[in-house]
Amino acid sequence: MDLTPTAPADPRSRLGGAYRATAVTFFLNGLLLSTWLIRIPSIKEATGLGTGAFGTVLITPVIVSLLSMQFAGRLLARTSSRTFVRVSVVATAVALVATSLAHTGPQLALALALFGFFDGLLFVASNVQGVAVERLTGKPCLNSFHAAWSIGNLSGALIGSAFAWFGAGTTTQFVLVALLAMWASGGLLRPLLPPAEAPVSGPEPAPGAGGWRGGWNGRVLLLGLLGLCCLVAQGALEDWGAVYLREERGASTFLAMAGLVAFSVTLVAGRLIGDRLRERYDDGTLLRAFALLAAAGLGLSLVSSAYGVAIAGYALFGAGLSVLDPIVSSAAGHAAADDREKTIASAVAHVATLSHTGLLLGPPAIGWLAHGVGLTRALVLPALLVLVVAAAAPTVFRALRNSAPTEGHISAER
Repeated sequence: MDLTPTAPADPRSRLGGAYRATAVTFFLNGLLLSTWLIRIPSIKEATGLGTGAFGTVLITPVIVSLLSMQFAGRLLARTSSRTFVRVSVVATAVALVATSLAHTGPQLALALALFGFFDGLLFVASNVQGVAVERLTGKPCLNSFHAAWSIGNLSGALIGSAFAWFGAGTTTQFVLVALLAMWASGGLLRPLLPPAEAPVSGPEPAPGAGGWRGGWNGRVLLLGLLGLCCLVAQGALEDWGAVYLREERGASTFLAMAGLVAFSVTLVAGRLIGDRLRERYDDGTLLRAFALLAAAGLGLSLVSSAYGVAIAGYALFGAGLSVLDPIVSSAAGHAAADDREKTIASAVAHVATLSHTGLLLGPPAIGWLAHGVGLTRALVLPALLVLVVAAAAPTVFRALRNSAPTEGHISAER
């Protein structure tokens, strides 16, 4: 019998497991959300709600998600992001199935409220895990994790389209996706980092610091405003890009969709290489360069009458936006007042709330502007907002570097 003591687990293997588990978390978040979004028309038909009533119900998960993000710090203070990731994946999957079983407006609103609540917690907890992996590896990771979210989002859309093509019901699709997510939460997410793995420094936060009122500071506010500009621009093109090509440029439906496909592909591709770029270049410099690329791409689409050039402009816009939000999300975690998980969660939650408010406000803002000045002029707004990011990012990240409160803040120290 071999009595040789068992060697301790290789830290690199442990961190590799945490990295893969965090990527799976982001993938599942994108998959679950996209699974719901792609079948919205079927859900509307099943409930029999009119357009106005259904639109009101659709606001429910957005509002609840933003609220749950704000209270994520307080909730995480009682447990850990690892626990909340695994619980939220299961709960979001159950709520997803519940939406397909709703037959009335109130039933759907309740199911969507639960869906939005746990989706918001999952988003914050996932980003806290991502920041923890960054701290321990000493390398940027958030771009790759956000790419996993985008891949999950695309996978959900493709799966939903396939089910719709073959005439399968939403309940069947939602149950299968939910079972996949639950299976993943039981095994694939086990290597997620517990809070004890993250370095701890700084004074103990005041009671309630993890709530919606705590965690605000100048760094968090500036990052939140940068994120708001980025996601207003992203939401505007995702909702109005195809409409612009179809109605303003007279493109066919196929070409209009091709523009959005080009945007989505380069968005994912940029995120896949974003972390390698962050290892070589300063975050403020990257934000400025990619924001200028995004503005140039959208400007090219707005001034060109050639369909191919307009689609190429959309591709450049997607590439330019690709690294902006992940870098801001990463910096949010590193801008926390100390290294405790609940403080990091509070900072991530505040920045995420501001950013995602932009994602919510972008499409209607473009609609209101288009009503007054036309869609072509209205789409100048996203270009202007990314130019604001280009102008402000170097100053903001210089301030972050000069005011970094602790060691291990990747974005602030490079």
